[in-house]
Amino acid sequence: MNKKLTVFVLFLCVGFSALAQKNINNYKYVIIPLKYDFLSEKDQYRLNTLTRHLFKQKGFVALFDEEEFPEELNEDKCMALYVDLEKAKTGLFATKLDLKLKDCYGKEVYKTETGTSREKDYKDAYIEALKNAFSSIEFLDYKYQPAETKVEEKELITEKVEVKNEAETKVAEVEPSSKNVEVQSKDTTLYAQEKSYGYQVVDATPKVVMQLLSTSVQNVFIVKDKNAIVYKEDGFWYYSENNGELKETKALDIKF
Repeated sequence: MNKKLTVFVLFLCVGFSALAQKNINNYKYVIIPLKYDFLSEKDQYRLNTLTRHLFKQKGFVALFDEEEFPEELNEDKCMALYVDLEKAKTGLFATKLDLKLKDCYGKEVYKTETGTSREKDYKDAYIEALKNAFSSIEFLDYKYQPAETKVEEKELITEKVEVKNEAETKVAEVEPSSKNVEVQSKDTTLYAQEKSYGYQVVDATPKVVMQLLSTSVQNVFIVKDKNAIVYKEDGFWYYSENNGELKETKALDIKF
């Protein structure tokens, strides 16, 4: 890599954690349970009401899990994040709470820093600990942006016909010269389809393999929802990933 690209990769590594945190922007709703597991009553100490109030202030559409949901949320529960407030292990003089956000499959999307309080009164301690935990979310620049991973069916049908025809033509051109020649049955060629954010990359089926977000550096793209980039060097395209441990760079056959 040249110096410019190397500096850019280092910059990306620093920014990946912030990028991962901001994927909460893809969710319009947060669902708050009316009762937390570590408490004995619904909305005890008004803690659940306070949680909803804090999320509303942040710009989310915050709902209790027992109230009536909007029609679009009933049709797609994955538009929401689901709040889980847990009591962390405490010392003798501290109350600690962890605030977690999970998706519709129960996968953890975001976890705040542990909120701590040294108040002796339970109500005051829980309220202070919750507010301190929520301060992590206050630092996020939340603004709802619908996820672009779901492609419109009409668009998929058109793209499928185009890519499939091209893939079939490539397969038809391959003829074994003898019985001992093994023909590769899987086409590894990828196809980049231009989008407003950069490119959508599909295989020959066609299945969406990844989404490439444009950057200020020519021929360098961020791979959405991955700690990775795709870049061009010496006429070839490469995929480079770093999840705390730099993995081997892979060459890609992408048609733009």
